[in-house]
Amino acid sequence: MKGGIKMKDKLSKKLLGVTASILTLFALSTAVSACFWVLYQPEEPKCLIED
Repeated sequence: MKGGIKMKDKLSKKLLGVTASILTLFALSTAVSACFWVLYQPEEPKCLIED
């Protein structure tokens, strides 16, 4: 029975590793797309520019 437990532990560790990798890629793609919105600055209208 001990062999079955070790196999289950290895499988769960691999599954957790794959899940962590997928979630990391998702977080990176979300962060990159958010950066474009933060860096965007529209031009200031001329009526708002003080002389």
